[in-house]
Amino acid sequence: MIYKIEKDSPIPYYYQIQQLIKKEILDGQWKPGEFMPSERELSESFNVSRVTIRQALDNLLLEGIIKKVKAKGTIVSKPKIEEQLFNKLIGTFQDLTEKGYRIKNKILGFSLEDPEEKEVLNLNLSSKDKVYRFERLRFIEDEPYHYSFSSIPQKLCPGFNAEFLIKESMINMLDKHYGLRIYRLKRILEATIATPYDSKLFNTKVGSPVLLFYNTAFLKDNTPVEYTLNKIRGDMSRFEIDINLDRIEDITHRIGKQ
Repeated sequence: MIYKIEKDSPIPYYYQIQQLIKKEILDGQWKPGEFMPSERELSESFNVSRVTIRQALDNLLLEGIIKKVKAKGTIVSKPKIEEQLFNKLIGTFQDLTEKGYRIKNKILGFSLEDPEEKEVLNLNLSSKDKVYRFERLRFIEDEPYHYSFSSIPQKLCPGFNAEFLIKESMINMLDKHYGLRIYRLKRILEATIATPYDSKLFNTKVGSPVLLFYNTAFLKDNTPVEYTLNKIRGDMSRFEIDINLDRIEDITHRIGKQ
C-alpha cells in the first residue's frame, strides 16, 4: 500500500508517518500481535528514507503502540490497560478484576522485621514496633505488569499471612481479616525508568518507562495501616483521572522528591 505525506508541510516527515501508522493501527489495518511491515517496506510505501521511518517507529515504540521482538521484527502492542487509581478508593487488583482482566499475584518475598526510618515516619511507629514486609508481582493475562513492596504494622495485623494477597486486594484483605477499613489513601506519583531489577521482573528493557507511586493508607481516625512502593509498566498502562470540585478540594502538583 502506498501512503502520501505532505512534502511541502512544515510538519516533519517522521511525525506525519508516525500519525498515519497510528491511525492505521487504530482503524484495524494492523491488529494487536501482528507484525508490522519491515523498515524497507515502509520506506517504499511512504517514499522516504529508512532513517525517517526508524524515527517514526522509535516514537511509536516510546508511546507503547508497537514493540520490537528480537530477531523477528516489530509487532503491534495490545491496547493499554486503563486504570482509575487516582480518583477512586480502590486497589489495582479490584480495579482490573472489575474490568474483566485475568489477574494473578505472585509473592516474591515475606518477612517480619524491625522498621526502617521511612516506615517509622509513614506508619507512625516506634523503633520497638515490628513490620511485615512483602513483595508482590502482579500478572495480567500472564504478562508481568505491577510490582509492589509493602509494609504493614504487626500490631495492627497480628498473624498476617502474605498468602491472603494472592487472590484479593490489600484493601479487601485488611477489611475482611482484621476489620480495618481504609478511609483515605495518600498517593505520591513519579515517572521513572526501569532499573536492571525492574527489567528482569517485567521482562522489558532497562530504561523502559515505569510509573512509580507510593501509597499510604489510613483508617478513619488517620491511623496509617499500609505503606507501599508500587511500580507499573508504562508501556502497558494509561490512567483516567476524573477531577470534580464536589469531590476534590485541593490538588497539589509537587516538583521534586518527597
